Amino acid sequence: MSKEKIIFVDSDGTVMDSMTPKHTYAFGPAFIKTFELEEHFDKLLEEWNKINLYSETRGINRFDGSYLMLQYVDKNYKRIDFLDDFSKWLNITEEKSNNSLKNYIESTNNKALQKVLDWSILTNKMIDENKDKVFPFPSALKALKELSKKYIIIIISSANGEAVKKEWTKFGVIEYTNEVCTQELGTKEVCISKMLQKYQPKHALMIGDALGDLESAVHNSINFYPIKPKQENESWDLLLDKYEKKFDKNNYLLIQNEINTEFKNYLKG
Repeated sequence: MSKEKIIFVDSDGTVMDSMTPKHTYAFGPAFIKTFELEEHFDKLLEEWNKINLYSETRGINRFDGSYLMLQYVDKNYKRIDFLDDFSKWLNITEEKSNNSLKNYIESTNNKALQKVLDWSILTNKMIDENKDKVFPFPSALKALKELSKKYIIIIISSANGEAVKKEWTKFGVIEYTNEVCTQELGTKEVCISKMLQKYQPKHALMIGDALGDLESAVHNSINFYPIKPKQENESWDLLLDKYEKKFDKNNYLLIQNEINTEFKNYLKG
């Protein structure tokens, strides 16, 4: 059977149950430790998870997320005197990464931002220490196995390519995919565009768990299906049982606005 349609699928938080462990055991605790806020641990971890997992900013870049969190700390707990410096870097940098921040600190001698870099480095260390807490959602495995029989499956992720391939290979999910497009090839929006040009599919669907995934789909004029935080397995089951049929029969566009609106409202809480 010739496969004429593409299903793009995000990795973290969509197929892999990695978002919650990474933020709960690495990003949040590393932030609290680095900025010496241990006495407010529970409240700050709750706020961190709200920003990064359970709101419209779910999936936000780590540095943008930490900036929002530092604003919250500055307003409610203690003075953060480098917010303006941090904001300036976020606005001028072409790449929000450890290397970019390190080069900025060295070139400007702005040592105030060293703590932000220290936090990001510690986060990576803690993510590695907790990697055994990451597993794929059972219903995602089931769905991808079935979907791969009819559609071209392409991973679209903003994470490191080798890390994504290693994770998907570890759990035997990579066999259901045709391509892996990650940060090395550009943003999710760019990756989708490149794959659309390569395959020229009749129709395409992006599956993701954050507004950034929805926006990447909209910018490329393709369909979108949400995997809802805290309802991941149910979302995958519903896709397989109901919505895949609409995509297969080219009727998905009729319900797209309704699905997008419902997902946005869900993230608002």
